[in-house]
Amino acid sequence: MEDEFNYQAVPYGYTHCFNACCPKGEKCLHRLVAVHSTNQYPTLSVVNPNCIPEDAKACPFYKSIRKIRVAWGVRALLDDVPLKDAVSIKDRLLQHFGRSLYYRFYRKEYSIDPEQQEFIRRLFRQKGIKKEPAFEYYTEEYKW
Repeated sequence: MEDEFNYQAVPYGYTHCFNACCPKGEKCLHRLVAVHSTNQYPTLSVVNPNCIPEDAKACPFYKSIRKIRVAWGVRALLDDVPLKDAVSIKDRLLQHFGRSLYYRFYRKEYSIDPEQQEFIRRLFRQKGIKKEPAFEYYTEEYKW
């Protein structure tokens, strides 16, 4: 995982941990971000060293390194769906996600996380559509 880390994907303001002595550091996302930090940002959000517990195994800042499969693009999502169902599904998507987020999905500016994919899948099932929703592509991303 580490060799493919892209620091540009780190959300703005994400907390960095520079505790090099932490026994859980190799498996902590905050530590991974700190190790890969660049000089692009002169200031960062960091874990206050005075707040790190002596027993690092009980660290409240620990966040395990985990990737999830996210979907991108809904442009062709409703192409193979009957028109009356497609209109209804699109209305429900706009209602649930809001116009702004829906069109960010549409333009592939924002990924669709597993929970959001499941919501879309349930909409399809409610309409009796057995085919899986057709997102444009998938990537593996860190679970921030």
